[in-house]
Amino acid sequence: MQGLKWFVGALVLLALACGEVSGPSTPVVRDGEGLLELPLVSTSAGRSYKLVGATFAITGPQNVTLTDTSADSVSQPLMAGTYSIQLNGDWHVERTDAPGVTVPVTLVSPNPMTFTLGEGEARPVRFLFKVPEDGTANVGIGVDSGGWISGTLKFEPPSPPRDGPVGIFADLIGKSVPFVISYESATVTRIQENGPKQARIQTSPVTFQLGGAVPEKVMQQFVAALQGRTLDFVVTASGWGYSYVVNMPLENTEIGVRLDLRLQMLTVGADADGYPLLVPTPFQLGEAQLVSSGGAARASLYEGTFAPR
Repeated sequence: MQGLKWFVGALVLLALACGEVSGPSTPVVRDGEGLLELPLVSTSAGRSYKLVGATFAITGPQNVTLTDTSADSVSQPLMAGTYSIQLNGDWHVERTDAPGVTVPVTLVSPNPMTFTLGEGEARPVRFLFKVPEDGTANVGIGVDSGGWISGTLKFEPPSPPRDGPVGIFADLIGKSVPFVISYESATVTRIQENGPKQARIQTSPVTFQLGGAVPEKVMQQFVAALQGRTLDFVVTASGWGYSYVVNMPLENTEIGVRLDLRLQMLTVGADADGYPLLVPTPFQLGEAQLVSSGGAARASLYEGTFAPR
């Protein structure tokens, strides 16, 4: 494949503390609390990487700020509930064997990002990063050959009788929510059946993240149901340097939860054989349909990046 190669870094980059955190001692988790696990160092292919210079602001049932990220790992008890965590500060990623040398990364997770924590639950929270690969050495954190799609969902009022009850999505109507769907690897099949040349992408299990103030029911009944599912979609070359994606369905058929993404025409070009290039490409507009047993919603999709692999 021509174009820039990308690799995913799923760095466990999260951190927080209430006041000062010292040492790796196991914190006490009380009734009504869960444990947020926040390693700041990740190892891949025998190399270790660390997030440097970051601060984190966590808001929810408790408001917590972490400014000391010198430790390799932090575990923080928090009251159970839904939280927002924001990565702030003049942060960068370094290899631990080359302190002071910055590893180039692109943050693709929503920032701030929403997560839920159950009573008695230990939950790691991860910001997802992408790093370019120079063709001679793998550089990154949790290196893999995956892709992603990110952008913003602007939720629209329902249009009866076309739409069903909004249910769990009611508090999102009129709001804009950043999102990312990321996967570590994919199988790409070239197709030409009496028509335009196409590339079919079948992904490995995905990570699905939302940012901002997302209701707990949406996180539990919709987002959680789609974690670890796969995407199967087709990119079609239309000529004149354009391609399009008819539909990108992410679904959990067992419980009837589904997210459909549709993008408008993309300017991605074609390779030497006339098939669409699978490279990171910005897009301006699209639409999304969200369906669950707890309700349904429509959203405009805009200002994102489509990066199939």
